[in-house]
Amino acid sequence: MKGNQNDPNILNDLIKINNDRIEGYELAIDLANEQGEGAHEAVFKERIAQSEKFIAELTPLVELAGQYATDRTKLSGELFRLWMVIKSKLSRGDLQDLLQQCERGETAFSEVYTKALEEADKLSVGAKNLIQIQLSQQREAHENIKIMRDI
Repeated sequence: MKGNQNDPNILNDLIKINNDRIEGYELAIDLANEQGEGAHEAVFKERIAQSEKFIAELTPLVELAGQYATDRTKLSGELFRLWMVIKSKLSRGDLQDLLQQCERGETAFSEVYTKALEEADKLSVGAKNLIQIQLSQQREAHENIKIMRDI
């Protein structure tokens, strides 16, 4: 692919995983509040804001490639959120289980971004750099979730 063009499908996959992440943390807020653990809401909202920022940065690249940015999620993300609800109900609201599920979601996010970088020949240098920066920022957030989980 030319150095100034991007594969919009790769970029839309990144937007989808960000949409999944937003919905996952919105669900985590609801479940944490049900469990009386609303203190973690601020951290979850930070992850939502981060993904909203990532989407805002990716959207122009999709549009420059001649497509519309998706507002959808991945099917795997929808199934994962269903599992989060079931697991939360079965564990009777254990915060550690909820944080473990959030951490798994962060791992899935990282995998989608890593896969996109493996297809760097289908991305412009600017897009590749943006994806690397976003992945680096997400990995830091991922580590924070791990620390919360292990406390």
